[in-house]
Amino acid sequence: MKRVFVLSLAVFAVCVLCSSINRVNGKDVPKDNETVFQFEQNNKTALKQSVIGEKFLDLEEADRNGDLHKLSEYVGKGKWVLVDFWASWCGPCKVEMPNVVAAYKKYHDKGFEVVGLSFDREKEPWLRAITEWDMPWIHLSDLKYWDTVARTVYNVDAIPDNLLIDPEGTIVARGLRGKALEDRLSAIFK
Repeated sequence: MKRVFVLSLAVFAVCVLCSSINRVNGKDVPKDNETVFQFEQNNKTALKQSVIGEKFLDLEEADRNGDLHKLSEYVGKGKWVLVDFWASWCGPCKVEMPNVVAAYKKYHDKGFEVVGLSFDREKEPWLRAITEWDMPWIHLSDLKYWDTVARTVYNVDAIPDNLLIDPEGTIVARGLRGKALEDRLSAIFK
């Protein structure tokens, strides 16, 4: 009985100690909320940025008419391509979209294309947003909301998000918004 009590006390002490400390990359890190949040944010950023310098990954989704298309039909074909992750229900996407539209109109004739990959789940709002937000480029969606294949393939955890892909199919930037998008494209299309 005494052994069981001592063993239980030892296990309890280890559990208390372990619950207050994490081991991350060989280092002890306290489990306070701020540290855990910062660690998670750093990991998300690192994972997202890890695609930069890599060849794009292909995926397949339907267009507005329900016909399936692969991303490789548009990417790696000699044009700069912005793969834009968005949804009709996304307020920040609606705010950002005029910047994407302006970039498309300014650089499309110089070899710039946009492929929109929507996180919508209903077809009508998706199609209505394409028209109302004046987005004349290619649009694809599997209408699976956050279960979309695009989220899984490119580790998208928030929208709007995007990938800038060079004419050979290499991802050169991610998350370009507003002035950052314009600055990058103006440097490319001098």
